[in-house]
Amino acid sequence: MLMGGFGAAQAMSFARNALLAHWLSKGDFGIAAILMLSLQLLETLSDLGADRLIVQARDGHRPRIMANAHAVLLLRGCITALLLFVTAGPLAQLFGVPEATWALQACALIPLIKGFSHLDARRAQRRLDNRPFVLIETLPQALALAASLPLLMAQASFAAVVWLALAHALTAVAVSHLVSRRAYRVALDRAPLLRLIAFGWPIWLSAFPLIAVYHADRFIVAHVYGLEALAGFHVAFMVTMVPGLIAAKAGHALMLPMFARALNNQPCAPRSKDKRDASSAQDMRDTSRAQNMRDVMGLLTSVTVLAATGLVLAFVGLGDHVIQLCFGAAYAGLGPLVSVLALMWALRMAQAVPGMALMAAGETKPLLVAGLLRATGLLPAYLIALNAGPLWQVACAGVAGEALSLAYVTARLRWLSRARE
Repeated sequence: MLMGGFGAAQAMSFARNALLAHWLSKGDFGIAAILMLSLQLLETLSDLGADRLIVQARDGHRPRIMANAHAVLLLRGCITALLLFVTAGPLAQLFGVPEATWALQACALIPLIKGFSHLDARRAQRRLDNRPFVLIETLPQALALAASLPLLMAQASFAAVVWLALAHALTAVAVSHLVSRRAYRVALDRAPLLRLIAFGWPIWLSAFPLIAVYHADRFIVAHVYGLEALAGFHVAFMVTMVPGLIAAKAGHALMLPMFARALNNQPCAPRSKDKRDASSAQDMRDTSRAQNMRDVMGLLTSVTVLAATGLVLAFVGLGDHVIQLCFGAAYAGLGPLVSVLALMWALRMAQAVPGMALMAAGETKPLLVAGLLRATGLLPAYLIALNAGPLWQVACAGVAGEALSLAYVTARLRWLSRARE
């Protein structure tokens, strides 16, 4: 269900972007890429992981926890909207497209709208019930795709991207409230807020180096190579991102609750006042948790590595053909870039397993360190760009950063497992 739902959502998003690429000029599509990139940038920078605490914490289902998570989400939306509105002019000047200032300012409404999202779908994920979450993903994409052609026929410019993004955000928030079973509540309580901050600040800080790999490379391409090169790089990134994102979203929806359930497992053991009996019962619980984690880890690692390998092989063989089929002959010759970006996404997929295991244990600080290691690829990418290297070499820097990050997260999880045993 997850693969089908997320696959349908990403297929519709991909079809919408392909339609935009065919309909708009390369310059207008480059501006559209800047709009989407700016939104992704600020959303990533403002992520505190409040929705994941609802899944990870043993008491994450409680109404007060969810109400405070809603408050954090709403505050995030307000701050992000304000930042985007204020920086719209400088961003447009940075990329040499002052005519897009109004579009960036209009896009500031999107994070504000998303701040009112209902998080009850995350509570359902605790029971491995992903139906509400899948609906939140698919229905807005269906509406945006259906509206794409009429909007492009009425206004064949980057402005269509703004209206489509606003429609998508409004629909997503509406669906999140329609599928929820609890009333929407907002609260500000000291203890839950401190828990949310303690859990989320490493996730928030890790977003900054994450941008160095997933966003700064496109900023570098736009600044050094120009808008047309950005359009090609953005297309290659989107093509490889779609299957990687489907696997990542489906995996995260399963991995975090599965690891959390394995860690919280407490087999029945006799209660006794005798200290030796109590110690024996605790040993039973620890052994059971460790075995559960090993079983879940083995299963998820095998499936993820298989999917990642298939992703790389598919794009190495068919990447350039897929690009031309979906976006037209103007984007031919991107095969090497697609292959390298597919490898980057495959390494990112492999990291999801140990990363979600650490998050389920409440260990979010290693994710910050992993992000810093991943960002080490930024300087080589910039130097390659300054020396007019081909785009696929710029992407290689991201692959090196992902490999280093994967090695660290895996080693950190092993260390934590030994320490807890």
